[in-house]
Amino acid sequence: MDGFLKNIGFMAICFVVIYGYTKIKEYNDMKRVGFYENNKVYKAAEEFAQGASNNDVINLLTDCFDFDETDADQILAKSMLHKTDRDGGYREFIKAVNEVLGADIYSEQSHAY
Repeated sequence: MDGFLKNIGFMAICFVVIYGYTKIKEYNDMKRVGFYENNKVYKAAEEFAQGASNNDVINLLTDCFDFDETDADQILAKSMLHKTDRDGGYREFIKAVNEVLGADIYSEQSHAY
């Protein structure tokens, strides 16, 4: 019985170590790729919701190193239909940003930048 409990304990410790290793590896990969919140995206979303020109929004997005002009055009195209929403299209803009990035990086709640 003692050998059985030792084996279970050993397997539990191995599981915790392997799980911790994978989580640390995922964190380092995300950090290396550079996916983290950039306040310029929230500022661009606010400007978009307040009715700024498309060129101003594109300039704000291209100032972020995550986006180029093609990405900014895609974001505007996806969120332009929701310009008349109550929030001015803010949430759809953030959804479009996350969709272009391929990960849910940005929160759809309004931020003070």
